Amino acid sequence: MDPSGVTRAARLTALAALCLVTVVLLLPAAISVSTGGAVPGLLGEFARWLWPAVGAMVLVAIGLAIWERVRGHETSNRTAALGRVEAHVKALLASSLAAQTQIKLGVLRQPRLSVRVDGEAVSSSDLEAVYDRLGHTMVLVGPVGSGRSTLLRELCLVLVERARNDPEAPIPVVVDLATWRAYGTRKPTEFTAWLLREMNRRYGISRSAGTIWLRRERVAVLIDGLDEVPRIDRAHCESELAPFASVVCSTEPIENLPSVYVEPLSRGQVLEYIASVSPRLDGLESALTPAIWERLDSPLALNLLALTHLDRQVDTIGTDFVGSFVVERLSAQRAAGPTIRALKFLARLGRPDLGAPVHMPHRRWWLPLLPTRPLWLLFVRAVPAAYAGGVCAVAFLTGLQLGLWPALVFVVAASSLLVLVNRVPRVFHPPGRAHGLLTAVLGFLAGVFAGLLVGLAGLWLGGIGTPWPYAVAYVFVVVAAFFLALGFVPGDAPIPWAVLIAAAPGVSMIWTGPYAVLAGMGMGFSAGVAGGVFAAAVGRVWRTVRPGQQQRMRLGRPWWIQPAVPMLGLVGALGGLGAVGSWGTALGVALGLLVTPTAARDYVWPFDALAEVAAEGLTRPLSLGELSFRRKALLHLAQDRLLLTRVDGEYRFAHVALRDHLASCDPTALVRATRR
Repeated sequence: MDPSGVTRAARLTALAALCLVTVVLLLPAAISVSTGGAVPGLLGEFARWLWPAVGAMVLVAIGLAIWERVRGHETSNRTAALGRVEAHVKALLASSLAAQTQIKLGVLRQPRLSVRVDGEAVSSSDLEAVYDRLGHTMVLVGPVGSGRSTLLRELCLVLVERARNDPEAPIPVVVDLATWRAYGTRKPTEFTAWLLREMNRRYGISRSAGTIWLRRERVAVLIDGLDEVPRIDRAHCESELAPFASVVCSTEPIENLPSVYVEPLSRGQVLEYIASVSPRLDGLESALTPAIWERLDSPLALNLLALTHLDRQVDTIGTDFVGSFVVERLSAQRAAGPTIRALKFLARLGRPDLGAPVHMPHRRWWLPLLPTRPLWLLFVRAVPAAYAGGVCAVAFLTGLQLGLWPALVFVVAASSLLVLVNRVPRVFHPPGRAHGLLTAVLGFLAGVFAGLLVGLAGLWLGGIGTPWPYAVAYVFVVVAAFFLALGFVPGDAPIPWAVLIAAAPGVSMIWTGPYAVLAGMGMGFSAGVAGGVFAAAVGRVWRTVRPGQQQRMRLGRPWWIQPAVPMLGLVGALGGLGAVGSWGTALGVALGLLVTPTAARDYVWPFDALAEVAAEGLTRPLSLGELSFRRKALLHLAQDRLLLTRVDGEYRFAHVALRDHLASCDPTALVRATRR
């Protein structure tokens, strides 16, 4: 057993024993003696030393607890952390494109890479010796695909063995800066907090232990993914990581850190590698032209070329190794089009874990990546149709339960509020395009269903005040009308207008009574909140769309949008033909609808939270055009085709070059290429 583990176990046992003896024996006995109770026979003449003994026990327990916090992590947690680091780094190496290539080709290892220190002419294949000679701080510099990440991970495994054999050696941890902004929202997260979270998430190192180890330089931080940090944040990131970093992978040198350049593959290494795979790549050597040799200088290029032309008769080789590999990987896929669009969407999304979009992130991450057509269908077809369907359903229930006059008042007021509180952007496609009818029908049906729910909620709200005494109901209607009017009236002096509006139900209830007005207010309030929140949600979605997409959708305006709402509302109001209804109820409906502008504001709680939930609900169906319901199957398929890799349950692109190629590709052209 590890001696450090035995020491910590003994320390924790002593701490538990002290606490048990103090709480169970000494403290009750001391309290009993102090209050005049009998002295336990076990203690005898030592009764007067009970309180000093309790104090001493408490001080010793505090000392052991502090020791455990300060030094406990330094012992037992060290062994566990080293094991987790080794397992994670080995998983990264096993899932890399280089390792998958070795499995496919049946070769033992990749060509051995060499490095050269800046300012020196001699190369070295022993990165560990270079690391020690430079004082355990350096930057691995090389182009994309040069093997920097593989060298970093192999160095980490060497340092893990060193830390196991030397208790004073620091614990190496590999962290990926691609996740740096994932913890923040719009601004980068403070680097130390991010580093501590990464150490805890990846290697189970607690925040307290990580803070102590970083302060005492007991951790060697190996950083990958600096090139994934946006340019605007690169300088800030470099200055933040400088105090912690031991090794950094980058395509460019970093000021004040020694640079170590990864040497390109030589022609002899490439030929030796091709010969080691014989006869599976026998036809490849003869097809290598000078233009190909010029680009065939990195492990990535060699792996992609080998996987693309494995077991094939090669006549000519294109210079776009990444594109040829992607085409070859997807050429046997039956429905390559949806797969390519989905991979392009994931590549542009830029998530560190591609499995996360199975549960879609916030809309600001992915909504601007959509093409214009689904956005046009949302704003021009689904949104107006849903609003019209909701008005129709609420008008029908209002007429059916409260009468024709309340239903007509609701239709007129709702149509007027569509103009006064119009958050639905005027984004219309040029005339002459009739597509989107199915979307409009589905939006209308969704609006009808939501309207029925809103109407039932309004009837329930209107019936709450039925048991109230007459005076209570009367006062409630006047006060509620005042506050509803206060949020409805614009300007700096709304109180006089609010008082005037509140006087209307106060006078009318002399003849109609408060209960009829309450019934109408419940329906109007429910519909007003729903309409305002819906309008605010559409506005939030619109502000997430890119300005270029907004401009492309502002080119025309079909004539039927605005009249559709009152016309369909009147159709719904026909449900009140059986009863005329009360004018008091109609007044209550109008008063309840005064809440609509307040509910449409983004800064009023709880309407702002409801609008955010509704905005997410509106946008989620739009992602189905890029990512289907079978997203897990897509991830598994891409992993089988070596386009994605999976480590610790997280999906990522097998290489950043593949991600960048898919992000910038033309899906239509790529589909045609896979069919040839």
